[in-house]
Amino acid sequence: MTPIIDTFGIDPTPRRADGEFMAHAKTTTPRRDGEHPQVLMSGDLAGFDQRDDAIAYARAWAAQWIHTYVQEGTPAKQ
Repeated sequence: MTPIIDTFGIDPTPRRADGEFMAHAKTTTPRRDGEHPQVLMSGDLAGFDQRDDAIAYARAWAAQWIHTYVQEGTPAKQ
């Protein structure tokens, strides 16, 4: 992780559906000047047989999303 990414919260906990683990990411933006942080949900990203694979995929997706968010200064689309 980079220092910028470390300021965001990432919850990559997958959900179980139809016998597989669905990767998704809940990303929380850093607080700014007393504002409430934004909580952004990715939606389902991909299905995996192994829980750890779903978590790794969601973490990588979130890191890329954060990179785009910071570079462009606007929320990235899924």
